[in-house]
Amino acid sequence: MSTKNLYPTVSLLLAGVLLLCSRAALAQGEFRRVGTVPPPATAERLFAASFECNEAGYREGEIPDDELVNTPNRLPNGWEVIANGSMPIVDSARIHYAKSCEGSAHVERIAGIDSVLIKARDLEWSSAPGKPFDVALYQQVDVVSGTAYSLSGWMLTLCGGSNTNPRNDCPDGYYMAKMLGIDPLGGVDMNAPGVQWVENRRNFVQPDGVTRIGWQNLRLGVTAQAPTITVFARINSPFQWHGNHGFIDALSLVQAPTATLTATPPITGSVAITLQWSGDLGPDIPLIPNGTHRLLFDVQYWHDANGRWRDVIGDVEAGEMVFYAACPGSLYRFRVQPRAEQPSGGSGAWPNQRYPGVWSEPIEIFVPAPAAEPVQPMPMDAQLFLPLVNNQRTC
Repeated sequence: MSTKNLYPTVSLLLAGVLLLCSRAALAQGEFRRVGTVPPPATAERLFAASFECNEAGYREGEIPDDELVNTPNRLPNGWEVIANGSMPIVDSARIHYAKSCEGSAHVERIAGIDSVLIKARDLEWSSAPGKPFDVALYQQVDVVSGTAYSLSGWMLTLCGGSNTNPRNDCPDGYYMAKMLGIDPLGGVDMNAPGVQWVENRRNFVQPDGVTRIGWQNLRLGVTAQAPTITVFARINSPFQWHGNHGFIDALSLVQAPTATLTATPPITGSVAITLQWSGDLGPDIPLIPNGTHRLLFDVQYWHDANGRWRDVIGDVEAGEMVFYAACPGSLYRFRVQPRAEQPSGGSGAWPNQRYPGVWSEPIEIFVPAPAAEPVQPMPMDAQLFLPLVNNQRTC
């Protein structure tokens, strides 16, 4: 073949290479845009997670119907608000009660100067106060699919509590549910079946109606299944009662701590399984200003005879132990969950966020049954006495 005839071939090859390179560059650009390149480590992955009126601030919310005319409805910037049914009053707690962001009246919050107020319609002044509501703030966050993230936050709910009745008179069986959730697929429907929730129904006081409980910490860990996850902070007040309102404050999302578990099968003739666990705080938690978080672990086991996970050991640091199987000749499963906590009673970051990881994939260990011993024949006139056995250990 002549050199002249090679030019078209070379040109075509170069064009193909350039086309492949351009497609690779485009794919790489798309790859980066959808968030599969790990974002840098950070002490906080949420925007405006403290809901301060003097920082990110609030915007005027839409009035969904005439019932909320002339009623404040301010939404925290960086967050969207959705509701099942009628929208309750949503507002900056400080602006609502102190009349401005600079006002000095008492405002419920766990940190900073502000929080989000969620208040039932017609709270005290109508013949039907405290209308039911179910509302959530949500924010979508870029993440890395397949990576676990941990959400921690604080809420306060007051069923039957108000300025006119500071004591709790919430009827038995009534409650207000504080809820944190994560959609690992990044959807914005809080009713989607894939949203994972944690819930707390404790009121602001003990059942005696006087002893204050106050703010409650909720937390959960979830593995992302898409380049975006959605964080929900929700208050569900399903019963009509006067005084029903609540507050949301100090949310925090970080890459979750991780844990590793090993389980060594028993040697022949033994039922002893050696468990070892350890982990890592991850890239974000060590960056929290003034943080003193340390890793703690919970270890559980599963046996089909129980039909549920049962605790082996909890609230412990990295270590090991021997687990003695009560039912040889069967299969056991083991798993571990890490969480980052600050030691109580000491200095550290405020508020005291707690960051759980996700449960590890179960490890299966089969415990062989002991070899059968030879049976000795019994005399024909021998009497056999069987003891009465109570409180036998389950598997």
